Amino acid sequence: MKPLTRRKSAAMNRLRLLVITDVHYRPGGPQSAGPRRGELGLELLARAIEDATRRGGFDCLALLGDLLDDGRRQGAEEAAIELLATVESAGVPAIVLPGNHDYDGQHLPAGLPGRSRVLEIAGYRLVAFVDAWRDRDYGTRRHEDLQLLRDLADQPGGPIIALQHSPVHPPIDSEYPYMLTNRPEVMHQYTQAGVLLSISGHYHAGQPLNSTDGVLYLTVPAICEPPFRYALVSLHGREVDVEVRQLSADQPGLFDCHAHTEFAYCGEGISAEAAIQRSGAFGLAGVCLVEHAPQLYCTAEEFWAAMHIREPACWRKGQNSRMAEFRRAMEPHRPAGARVGLEVELDREGKLTLLDEDRQWIDLIVGALHWLPEDASSLTDAELARAFMRANEFMLAAGVDVLAHPWRFFRWSQRDVPTELYRPLAELLRATDTAAEINFHSNTPDPAFFAACIERGVKIALGTDAHRPHEAGALSAHLALLRHIAATEDLAELLMPYPTRKPPADAVEIAGSD
Repeated sequence: MKPLTRRKSAAMNRLRLLVITDVHYRPGGPQSAGPRRGELGLELLARAIEDATRRGGFDCLALLGDLLDDGRRQGAEEAAIELLATVESAGVPAIVLPGNHDYDGQHLPAGLPGRSRVLEIAGYRLVAFVDAWRDRDYGTRRHEDLQLLRDLADQPGGPIIALQHSPVHPPIDSEYPYMLTNRPEVMHQYTQAGVLLSISGHYHAGQPLNSTDGVLYLTVPAICEPPFRYALVSLHGREVDVEVRQLSADQPGLFDCHAHTEFAYCGEGISAEAAIQRSGAFGLAGVCLVEHAPQLYCTAEEFWAAMHIREPACWRKGQNSRMAEFRRAMEPHRPAGARVGLEVELDREGKLTLLDEDRQWIDLIVGALHWLPEDASSLTDAELARAFMRANEFMLAAGVDVLAHPWRFFRWSQRDVPTELYRPLAELLRATDTAAEINFHSNTPDPAFFAACIERGVKIALGTDAHRPHEAGALSAHLALLRHIAATEDLAELLMPYPTRKPPADAVEIAGSD
């Protein structure tokens, strides 16, 4: 849908407003029989914030009501506090409004505003209306709030943006009674006050940007229902652009090549089951359950001390190995379509941290450089770049299917990325038939590198590198970046194919390795 744009003046005010509405959070609840996924509400909010952050960021966040599925339930205040903490984590000014599901006229979850107010942000005057609700469904704009708008219009200042939960315009249909009961009066006041833009939620399908009597109206779709949408509203003076984005995959056949499991020392609540469930919920065709091989061969203390790099015997001796346990736990997921892989590194002897017997049964090998055999802190930038390329040469020659987060090593080392090596590494990937992974986990992929890969026919893998449940299956930013680079909507020819499943593991062998 092409956004409607309105140009009125050359004012230089700029604002990128992230708008999320109708979370309908239902903590601990079962999955709804309908499309609403309230049990994922907190995750959906976090996913939208992270997706918007990765795709250019935003200056202000507006959460327009129905935060909770039922604000009268036991634990509602605690649930609201969880949501508000997630909003606060975005690190920008925020506007949070209650909706009809958030309270029943008597009870208001902690932290939600109880009255309308005006906020000035980036030269814009945002009016956040808290309307009165009757029978929990019918909203009415209070007379004092209409006066608030009139008073604001009489004062000098920037463009006015009206925010509310209930839709204002256009009428939805005769069977939908949940627009503001005094909608005509509200619309008249918006025109009289010179309101630039009115933004609402509540109507889960949403309505595109439209204009009536000099006012722009937008109804943002609900984030709680597939395809889990939010809006990014960009303002420049009196110019308004709206992009409605979805968190679900919008192309068939996509898969996440890199999701961690409950075996990760660095995991935060992630599990194979969660990765599979989230990937399905967000429209992916599959997921690769990939665990750090050194974390399975070594203790946590050994791994974080990089002993698997410095002292190869550490991971080869097998005294603390959890590999057999991991194999047993992952095997039941493979018949249902999941793939199982290992994320390997390069030790100081130039060998992959992967035993030959484990190479035989996994579906995917993901190569990654978290440490170099050399002490990076003792190297100059030029020496570090050469060591990095040398390690990649050894790793790719040893045979991996995907190169994970190709340049993140430099960010973690607090060094500048040697962009002059983009083409040489892309050539190495092409020569070894290795896919390059787009990965946003603690990482900012550079379009220039992936453009070099695409030019050389290198396949692209999309990996969330999920360490938390809300990260699994989150590929919207990956797709947006790749489409920007390739200037095409259909990415099928550019993407790495889903790995072929290896033959089932030998049950006797697994039992015997315990």
